[in-house]
Amino acid sequence: MTKIVLDNSFAALYKIPEASISINLSMHDIEREEITQYILTLLHQHHTEAHRIIFELLESEDIKDFLMIKKFIQTVKAQGVKIAIDDFGTGYSNFERLLSYEPDILKIDGSIIKNIQHNELNQHIVETMVLFAKKQHLTTVAEFVENEAIYEIVCEMGIDYSQGYYFGRPEMF
Repeated sequence: MTKIVLDNSFAALYKIPEASISINLSMHDIEREEITQYILTLLHQHHTEAHRIIFELLESEDIKDFLMIKKFIQTVKAQGVKIAIDDFGTGYSNFERLLSYEPDILKIDGSIIKNIQHNELNQHIVETMVLFAKKQHLTTVAEFVENEAIYEIVCEMGIDYSQGYYFGRPEMF
């Protein structure tokens, strides 16, 4: 299944010129040598477009080979790929791991964003994440932006990009 997603994503680069393509990868995908070799082959075949690829890393608790993950990230970043940490702020994400991955993009989890207009604790958490991201020169993305009020709050906080139903529902192309 991962190979099909990868093939379709790389093919989409030519259907949507100038746009970046985000591809979710689990740590299990990266730990599978067959998948990492396939990714490296695709990046070699599409080297002129590699700068438009963003790998969104989906974290999990049971990472078997942290050094392998780190080496993969360094290898693809050297080819122009950007790394995003998806759903940051929930589950197993932490600042130490974030620094180890050396990402380009920090996607703030929707479970924190969706209640931001009514929950002061969520506001403080997001403010901390944004401050940290800015000091590390990371691009920030707010997930789950459902309405104009949430959009205005995340803009005021300095979040770079937003995604969610406020802008439109996901569509197939």
